Amino acid sequence: MKEAKILLIFIATFAILFVGCTNPSTSGTSEPLDPVVSEMETAPTPSELTTPTTEKVEISIDLKRDEFLGKYASYEEFIEFDEDDYQKIVITTNVAVKDFKFIEIGFEEKEANVVFSENKVLYSLEELSPEKPFIVTWMEQGAIPHRGISFVDETNATRCFYIAASGEDGSLVLVEFENT
Repeated sequence: MKEAKILLIFIATFAILFVGCTNPSTSGTSEPLDPVVSEMETAPTPSELTTPTTEKVEISIDLKRDEFLGKYASYEEFIEFDEDDYQKIVITTNVAVKDFKFIEIGFEEKEANVVFSENKVLYSLEELSPEKPFIVTWMEQGAIPHRGISFVDETNATRCFYIAASGEDGSLVLVEFENT
């Protein structure tokens, strides 16, 4: 008896699934079964498109590793400090950016907020490209950022970032700020 109930439940479940997978009846409808095909002549061809697609700029920062640099033929380098206890960092981009600058960051307190600004340009490039990363000496000096970058992005806007250590794992991060 127990086996008969299980078999009955299995057959009912299978029947429900089978009926649910079939096409619904189209009898009694007046709509055609063929979809409407649009005219291809009105669609623009790729050569007619005038707005270029631009890729959004993504700048990355990391500690210099020899195996990472092995995939690049050359790189730009700025040695701010010659001492042995400084690290070197690598800044890369996914697309070329114009007017790239390695900058000193200044700050001031305004109404209980810290406001960052570009103090002075330490090193500049006409262009930072994906094929040629930028390497610079680095040493974190306290909790307040003291170095950063700026560049002109794909929309011709100047963007500024300060370099900081992540609170999670100590890796380097770029944090965007509005230059005042």
